Amino acid sequence: MRTSITNNSGETKYFGWIPPHGQSLEDGEEVVLEGDLRTVLAGGRGRYSRKQEISGLNYDVDEGNVVEADAPGPSSSSSSA
Repeated sequence: MRTSITNNSGETKYFGWIPPHGQSLEDGEEVVLEGDLRTVLAGGRGRYSRKQEISGLNYDVDEGNVVEADAPGPSSSSSSA
């Protein structure tokens, strides 16, 4: 599973909850993260629970600042040359 996050805020914005240390996205820019983002944040990547990051993600989704969606996995190239 992968998670797609798209900045829908209307401006370039820094999202501190994007692992591992936050990331700035331009309006309309998408980032695809490996794994289920909420599971990754809840697990704290083996360090600690990241309740603040989950709250930030929830806020940005609720406010419409970002669109969170499942992203398709990498396609396997099975074409033969």
